Amino acid sequence: MSKYTSSVMQVEAKYNNKVDLLKKVADMENQLRKGTEHYLVMLEAQRLLATVSDDNTTAVLDYMTGIINRTLKEMFPYDTRRIFLEKKLHAGQHAHLVVKLTNSYGVERDLTLQSGTGLRQVISFLFVVSLIEITKGRRILLMDELLSGLHAQAKAVIAPIMKIFADEGFQFIVVEYGLDIGKKYLVEKPSATSTVTPFSGDYNNEVFIFNRPAEEVDKSIKEESDDE
Repeated sequence: MSKYTSSVMQVEAKYNNKVDLLKKVADMENQLRKGTEHYLVMLEAQRLLATVSDDNTTAVLDYMTGIINRTLKEMFPYDTRRIFLEKKLHAGQHAHLVVKLTNSYGVERDLTLQSGTGLRQVISFLFVVSLIEITKGRRILLMDELLSGLHAQAKAVIAPIMKIFADEGFQFIVVEYGLDIGKKYLVEKPSATSTVTPFSGDYNNEVFIFNRPAEEVDKSIKEESDDE
């Protein structure tokens, strides 16, 4: 073996190692190029989805505020109330909506301190109904004195609005005073068990005695046909 053989083998080994490294670098550059292209495609897709999502969110919010503001206009024909929904991030990461209320002069009012309970109840009720419609959920809503803070005239405005939704397939089960709408039932509790009986005639916000003697309560629940 020549004295140069060892040196030649070392040079050859280094060359082969360099070739392998250059091949690996080329492969990594190719993967980086493909990864960059994929990232740019995903980034554009995210932008497009965000745009579509923002458009959908805006449409949903406009639908909800439209229903509520038209109702408020009927309730306050001479002193307009309007609500606006503002999207905000809580703690910089959790999206939520802030409900803002303005008066006829466009001045913002505090819903908690500068408006009545009834107004908040109306807004809450319409929000729930709108969300059921938007999410295509089951169109049934149980309301246990949800509108108790409303005066009689305001309830008279809400009743036809509920009927509009009912005509579109909504069902409302309402436990409430002073709301004369749909089929009416008298709920009494003369003892440990409540009784439910059909109530005929007009309801004029009467307050019934719920703890009258059991023998005076009509405990029969009449069957009513679907076409009544």
